[in-house]
Amino acid sequence: MILLHQPSTIIGDRYRIVAPLGQGAFGTTYEAEDLTNYKRVALKAISLRGLENWKGLELFEREAKILAKLNYHAIPKYLDYFYIDTADDRRFYLIQQLVGGQSFSELVKKGWYPSQGEIKEIAFQILDILQYLHQLNPAVIHRDIKPQNLIINSKGIVFLVDFGAVKDVYRNTLSYGETFVGTFGYMPPEQFQGQAFCASDLYSLGATLLFLLTHRSPAELPHQRLKIDFRGSVQISQHFANWLEKMLEPAVEDRFQSVEEAIDALRQKKSISSSFSDSIIPQRQQPAGSRIILIKNNQRLVAQIPPCGLKDDNLLWAVLIFYVLKVINSWILGTIVTVFSTVVFLNFWIILLVLLELLFYIAGEIYLEINRYTFKIEWHLFGLTWRQITGRTVDIKFVQLDSSVNFLGKKTITCAIGEGAQQHKFGSKLRNVEKRWLVEELRDFLGLL
Repeated sequence: MILLHQPSTIIGDRYRIVAPLGQGAFGTTYEAEDLTNYKRVALKAISLRGLENWKGLELFEREAKILAKLNYHAIPKYLDYFYIDTADDRRFYLIQQLVGGQSFSELVKKGWYPSQGEIKEIAFQILDILQYLHQLNPAVIHRDIKPQNLIINSKGIVFLVDFGAVKDVYRNTLSYGETFVGTFGYMPPEQFQGQAFCASDLYSLGATLLFLLTHRSPAELPHQRLKIDFRGSVQISQHFANWLEKMLEPAVEDRFQSVEEAIDALRQKKSISSSFSDSIIPQRQQPAGSRIILIKNNQRLVAQIPPCGLKDDNLLWAVLIFYVLKVINSWILGTIVTVFSTVVFLNFWIILLVLLELLFYIAGEIYLEINRYTFKIEWHLFGLTWRQITGRTVDIKFVQLDSSVNFLGKKTITCAIGEGAQQHKFGSKLRNVEKRWLVEELRDFLGLL
């Protein structure tokens, strides 16, 4: 840890440095003594010269501004904010109430294993803090709830500290374009895109509680796509597991939408639904024999198109491909050496691309997801994402069947999603009745958004 100040240094003729407490991305926090009343305080300092860009100073000043407005027993009180100029630097200082106790991170390192009852009590305390922050106008979103930023004292009171990533936004306002802040493993997917909602803090709280249960960072636990698969790593009640799963939904619209909703569910005043159990929309009759998995509610639709397998038309393609390649290879044998090397190289890539295309027809899967804000289409082959398209749901202009003719003169019908001037096509190997059904389901869903 590189220290800006050494113990016993006097800051501003008032604060004496006692010892460093920790270091963040932009500054160092010290335990200090206020020489006017001899009380211990937390002193956070940053050096303008030591910053790589202005973002650190912006966050530091925002932290001071917001803390000055807060008044809650479980948030360290704001005491002072000032800067001092030196010959070659300007240093900024934030003074807060010093909270006694240990962070969850420190306690876990010492072997602390809280019971389910203790963890639920901790959850209620943190939810109360978030309820206070989120009901402010504008709402205050912490954006960096994690074990290191939660301190519990000897009386069992939990304090939320380090508001260095705090954001004051109006409810449901997106902060597009902002550099993301937070901690990997504890921040929800939307924060990687510079977005923050009140439900983002709920995700971080769920991840922190999961750390207390498992003693592992959520990033180290198994994942199914973006969803943490934690149930095999914990021994808790079914209700508590369902509640945690709801808190940790990757899609913000699938989480509890308010602290009050999360509190009621934890107190078992409200049943807990999974991503798709609320307000399931009735579907049209799925075509007989179709293996498409389609689940949708008022907020989200997911469609999974399984591999079509080895069918007669695929076998015909395979025979045709190998016949064409045989002709090409025969021609290669009759060329001169210089041409031979070039044609071999081209032939290799032709073979590779054609085989990949054939393999995808036989074993490839398509995953389609649409929610209120975004959509994505993924092509998977043997568990790997071969291709991905993402966009904004608001930009979808149409969903229709598209007809085209390939280089062999064969007519191909696909499902097509129109995004602006682009068309994203998929599902060419589905039966026509399945394509029509899927297009109608997508149209109906988009009409609900």
